[in-house]
Amino acid sequence: MAEFEIMPQEAAQLHGLAERVGTPFYVYDAALVRARYRALTRSLPDAGFFYSLKANPNLSLVGLLVAQGAGAEVSSRLELETAVAAGAPAERILMVGPGKAEADLERAVSLGIKAIVVESLTELDQIDRIAAKAGRCQPIALRINPNFKVSGARLNMSGRPTQFGIDETAMESALARVAALDHLRLAGLHVYMGTRILAHETIVENTRGILELAARVAQTLPEPMAFIDIGGGYGVPYYEDETPLDLAALGEAMRPLLRGFCETHPETAIAIELGRYMVAEAGRFVTSVRQVKASKGENFAVCDGGSNLHSAAAGQGFMRRNFPVSLVPHPARQSSAAEASPWSVTGPLCTPMDVIAKDVSLATPAPGDLICIHQSGAYGATASPVNFLGFGAPAEIMIDEGTATVVRERAQVQAFLDEQMPRQISMRPAVTEAALPAPFDHPALERLEAVRPLFETTGGKLAQDPDAWRDLWADPMVRALTMIGVPAEYNGFPLAESGLGLEHCPHDLHVALVERLARFDAGSILALQGPSLAGGALDAVGSPAQKERFFGAYRSGPQGTFFAVTEPEVGSDASAGSAVLRLTDTGYVLSGSKMLIGNVARAQIGIVFAKFEDSGRRALVLVEPDRVRAHLTITRLPTTGMSGADLCRIDMRDVPVAQEDLVAAQSERPSLRDGFMAINGVFERYRPAVAALALGNARGMLERLARHGQANAFTSEFRSHAALIAALADVCADGMRGQAKGHRISEIKYQAVAFSDALVARIPRDAPAVMLTDPLLRRKMRDAKGFEYMEGTSNIHVLNAYRAYVAGVAS
Repeated sequence: MAEFEIMPQEAAQLHGLAERVGTPFYVYDAALVRARYRALTRSLPDAGFFYSLKANPNLSLVGLLVAQGAGAEVSSRLELETAVAAGAPAERILMVGPGKAEADLERAVSLGIKAIVVESLTELDQIDRIAAKAGRCQPIALRINPNFKVSGARLNMSGRPTQFGIDETAMESALARVAALDHLRLAGLHVYMGTRILAHETIVENTRGILELAARVAQTLPEPMAFIDIGGGYGVPYYEDETPLDLAALGEAMRPLLRGFCETHPETAIAIELGRYMVAEAGRFVTSVRQVKASKGENFAVCDGGSNLHSAAAGQGFMRRNFPVSLVPHPARQSSAAEASPWSVTGPLCTPMDVIAKDVSLATPAPGDLICIHQSGAYGATASPVNFLGFGAPAEIMIDEGTATVVRERAQVQAFLDEQMPRQISMRPAVTEAALPAPFDHPALERLEAVRPLFETTGGKLAQDPDAWRDLWADPMVRALTMIGVPAEYNGFPLAESGLGLEHCPHDLHVALVERLARFDAGSILALQGPSLAGGALDAVGSPAQKERFFGAYRSGPQGTFFAVTEPEVGSDASAGSAVLRLTDTGYVLSGSKMLIGNVARAQIGIVFAKFEDSGRRALVLVEPDRVRAHLTITRLPTTGMSGADLCRIDMRDVPVAQEDLVAAQSERPSLRDGFMAINGVFERYRPAVAALALGNARGMLERLARHGQANAFTSEFRSHAALIAALADVCADGMRGQAKGHRISEIKYQAVAFSDALVARIPRDAPAVMLTDPLLRRKMRDAKGFEYMEGTSNIHVLNAYRAYVAGVAS
């Protein structure tokens, strides 16, 4: 086939890639992918296109299509996460497939994707239950197996008995069921008739039948559907007697059909899902000849990649004939002038099924030559048994404007072995956890699972790079969480836009959010560049100008802040602090040292707790480090765990203090006393959050242990965690009623930290192998040792817990 001849420049390029990356590999041409997508949108401008990841889920390939404007059609959790990672917005993602996993549906609902395509009546109830638990109304589309059938597809997917979709005869029952379920909304219909269609007339006939069905359904509904997914199935030619789909003719026939439907149903969009047609012709499979031989009159070229990497070429699907194949001789040898003869191309597998081309006409190959199989961009490695005999997945390369990029690394032997590390699992019944009390059962907490990978990854970076917090800020949900505590008039990133389903966040729910996030990574919470403790006090007693200074930056981005109380010699006992404001001829200056101050090295503004030298009165001073850098020394401190806190020592030498820097000092009301009352209230709200950090981090350790089959061995710790969460919920409820009890707050904080410490002490004794093989568990154990920094002294909560005992003793 002349169109598959390889020109000398291309041959040199392929051998160059083979030298740098090794063989076998897949190579994709980004320009061809873009050109195909543009051709589709020109021919069918009234349709929206969705890329079916099952054809080729390579992250870079998906990202390339998303960048062109394609949506994503996914069939598994990994495909869903790939689409998200590739930049596909939730409103451009469809999830399809029979027998979807519960966890996959939960994730899809938490993201709020465009629609989940429902394949059965029982799946309707399942999705409704999941959506109800999440406090959401999930858009769905019904996949219909129609009564009509159109010939012309190489593989029919509808119009016959099948596991896909709901029979048209049951459609009325399905519509009634959707209407009865409060947490589902019918967004559309989905019909997929078949695949590998090369005749445009067949596609047009399919589309006409689907749109007629959609029009009949629309007449029975109280409101218009958002979209109709008319499937796809556009084919590409693989064999000599096949001709390409005539896209121009398809467009000419389809445009009036689609526009007619859109005119009568103006609120309903047309969706087309395509996989093979978008990427197949942009990909090649390249394998190297290792040996040549003859056996009983047949010639064989034995290569380093075979049916394990390209099962479609081997006929292990519905394709039974040779793909287009080219021989690419090694540059070191002259191409043979001999006539072509029949050759069978095989891989290295110990099976007679490992033949990827049979009796194909080639010039005589030699070891070191390359075999190139064209039309291989779809259903290649990911549709093949890549792990058979342990060969593993091949490398994947993308060529874009003359630049070659490895977009998937070749499988490594050690990775295979690591996946097979033994771990024991209990044969006893699984631990049944008690239901958690409000607000620790809030649906928004489950939606936080979306940021678990981000927190876990960033937590590992923070020890070496304190600025890794920027990775957290890049996530819209985390941005909104960071802004909790910022007054609404300054908040440019409100919770309502976070995807959490929240308009506002009361204090008790904030504590629950902290506990859940700490399960992922406690240090990452402390790295968030939000208002810190200082924000609460300033919001209560600061002047309008001071609030603008402190909060104004949050209208457009993050701002690091700090609250400096703790001192090297006296801990967090503010009354014994030695930082002083001294009056000079030019005004007040601030001097002293503060210890274990989180975030100050990254901060733009903060509050320092001090006292006036002449009167001994306490003072709150606004300090902007960049303005007084010559008077400050900030030293990052080595700590064990909680790297995200970025604990520092700050030494201040005659920092100039203007009148506008003194909080609550400009007027009688609010007074400085009001400021300290506000700070006391801030601490009362802060210490439950410290307890939540400790409990969340401990729960994170338990979850890591459970992943290694240790859940039942730590049953008592799971129960203790639940009991402490219940106690923390009671403490939060007191605060919400305006009846916060300081001794109870200190008691739960002490108990939470003690529980975490006890768990850390037990793990090396009872689960040493897990500890040694799980780096994330070890990081959480180190973080558990960081809670002693959280108030500057480990004794203060012990004293307050003693008060809890005294308060309970009868007089």
